[in-house]
Amino acid sequence: MEQYASTALITMLPHIAPCPIPAFLEVPLIYSDSINNNSFSGAESRELNLNRDFNKQIVDCALNYYFKSMTNKADTPASAKKRPLYLLILLIIWTIIRTIFVTYAVIFSIVGTLAIYLGYTHGKAYFENHLMKPINEVKQLITENPTETAFMKQYREQLREAGESDSLVWKFVPLDSIADILKIMVLAAEDDGFYTHPGFSLDAIVEAIERNRNSNSFRSGGSTITQQVAKNFFLTPEKSFERKFMEIGYALLLEKYLGKDRILELYLNYAQWGKNIFGCEAAANVYYRKSSANLTRTEAARMASTLAMPTRITPHHTRSNFMAKRIAVIANNMYIRGQIDDAGYLALTGYPHPNAETVRDADISDIGNTGNVSGVNDAGANRKRDEHKEKAVEVLKKEIEPPKEETTKQRRFKGGTNSSRSKQ
Repeated sequence: MEQYASTALITMLPHIAPCPIPAFLEVPLIYSDSINNNSFSGAESRELNLNRDFNKQIVDCALNYYFKSMTNKADTPASAKKRPLYLLILLIIWTIIRTIFVTYAVIFSIVGTLAIYLGYTHGKAYFENHLMKPINEVKQLITENPTETAFMKQYREQLREAGESDSLVWKFVPLDSIADILKIMVLAAEDDGFYTHPGFSLDAIVEAIERNRNSNSFRSGGSTITQQVAKNFFLTPEKSFERKFMEIGYALLLEKYLGKDRILELYLNYAQWGKNIFGCEAAANVYYRKSSANLTRTEAARMASTLAMPTRITPHHTRSNFMAKRIAVIANNMYIRGQIDDAGYLALTGYPHPNAETVRDADISDIGNTGNVSGVNDAGANRKRDEHKEKAVEVLKKEIEPPKEETTKQRRFKGGTNSSRSKQ
């Protein structure tokens, strides 16, 4: 049966195969009625078996060859077909677009990597120089007392350019070694709300803007003591909105890291009190030959008045109108806060406060509705006014009144005494 099946398959191949049957398959086949016919001799049986094996190999080879030929012929027409022109154009366009996108992706990756690297390096430098630098500078002032501020350095350069000596008189003292009256006077003169504002005063800034607008200039800045410390230590005296914003930023940092007492200590020790004088201790030594811890009320008021114009006036300008106005401002602020009474205001300024209550302590509540009420009130007011006046006069004699000029006889006697002592 196998031989007949092989013969039939080979006979059908030319009809079912897509290609002609190869020549090597056209071989003579030996047919037999039966494989098990005993009529064949031994030699014939062996030949029949060889033919059967040969037919089997031919079938296997034919099948492999034709299946391979059919597969190749199935692919060949599709690949050999010519594509339409518009498909070729679209394919070209797609190839170009894909190439552009791939190139763009590669370039973007490279540029993005470089941008990230440069952004990191420059951003780190910017962060350290512009953000962390102010914080680190302020933190140094927590424990350090620098020998020179930025303003002192710039001021010395100005003195050298003007051909003058750049030597400055300065001495640092702790806050508890400064007279309380001087602290009060300075706060009343420079920053009355120092212990209540966060480092800057919006009211003072608005008032300064109004004054500058009315005067068509940029004279007033409305700076608090904290802002003045920020300007003296870290900034320039340039008057601009940019510097003002930086000043407010430094002021907030000072308030956060230092606190009010430390800020006041730095201000008192590094503020300018004269042409070449910085710090209240040096000013007290130069002007009054004493320590800042031993200043009287009048001396403290005059020293505080010089802070507004330290290069033009000194505490010894007792007849200066500017000095009188500054002392009046100090006295008024202290009077409003209850730090001095009517007599204290009169002692500082030389005249009573406009809103002074001359009958503040007069006991008139039990007088009743009698006919002489006004007379009693007038008497009480006059008596109280006289008491305040006498008290103020005593204070003025001690602190306000300038020393009397020495007579010729006194100067001669003093000179003779000095000369005799020097001879001895």
